[in-house]
Amino acid sequence: MENNKSSWNVKIYGQFLDLRTRPARDLLSVIPNSFQPKVVYDLGCGPGNSTILLKNRWPHAKIIGLDSSLDMLEEAKKSYSDIEFIQEDIANFSPAEKVDCLFANASLQWLDHHEILIPKFLQSLNQDGVLGIQMPNNFHSPLHQATVKILQSHNHWRLYLKKLRYGILIKQLYKLSWYYDLLTKSGAHSLQIWETEYFQEMASYQEIFDWVKGTGLRPVLSAMDAETQNEFSRAYVEMVAKEYPLQVNHKILLPFRRIFMIGYK
Repeated sequence: MENNKSSWNVKIYGQFLDLRTRPARDLLSVIPNSFQPKVVYDLGCGPGNSTILLKNRWPHAKIIGLDSSLDMLEEAKKSYSDIEFIQEDIANFSPAEKVDCLFANASLQWLDHHEILIPKFLQSLNQDGVLGIQMPNNFHSPLHQATVKILQSHNHWRLYLKKLRYGILIKQLYKLSWYYDLLTKSGAHSLQIWETEYFQEMASYQEIFDWVKGTGLRPVLSAMDAETQNEFSRAYVEMVAKEYPLQVNHKILLPFRRIFMIGYK
């Protein structure tokens, strides 16, 4: 999770936990069965939904979940009492000894300076260690750009634009070729890099808002009072309803692109 320790809401984030966990499963599935680590860190573990996947995959390894949010860690400890969880910012991560696997599922998008972080992560690995990264790659989509348009539409909302993690750029996307060069220059080999577009079934347009408010909208909403949040919520639901058509069964298919990277030291 991101560096702000106080504003993550476990209940809101956990509303779609199965959908949020699926990319972690897909990332983990690419690591071969022959890889048997002794020490694994889950960087940005949240409520532990990805950490338990690591524990189940490598039951004899030391699995450590790391997150900056105390609320998330309390939930993780309550759910998985046999796993070690620690509070720390990913940006400051520096293990005392080298480890075998670093797993970052939907966490690094909250951090800047990937050109510094990723080489540092690789340096923290033992020889033949594995670095796994998954991040959303849909900041150009109506899902996020609806927020920009709404905040730009009224003067009293414009001040919240500065709360947007990725600003107002319409075409901002992570470039896989850039990460490939960064990883190879940093000493990673046997790279596997890919992009997947999930189509998530949503029951209503309100559910789409509920999905986004647990992550991408969180910094914006946390800066608003209750009345402004309600006003923004109504405007957002109205706008996304114009962007995502109903299916014949009255459900909505929500496209969601994510990038994946597996590299070996």
